[in-house]
Amino acid sequence: MRSQEALHATVERIVRKFGFDNVCVSSIKAGHVELTGTVSDINDRALIVVIARTTLGVQQFSIEIKIENI
Repeated sequence: MRSQEALHATVERIVRKFGFDNVCVSSIKAGHVELTGTVSDINDRALIVVIARTTLGVQQFSIEIKIENI
């Protein structure tokens, strides 16, 4: 199992790689991350969910992502 700090850094790096500068990554507990912030459309929100679901080491995630202008 990856350390929580390494998991946080990995998710953060992937989120930034996709250009989501308004999304914050928080470590809740081992294997659990929370993503909060805003994105421009529903497709970007769906991509955030995919990132959380497919990142190695993430066992649970919380998504509190709002879509701008809605």
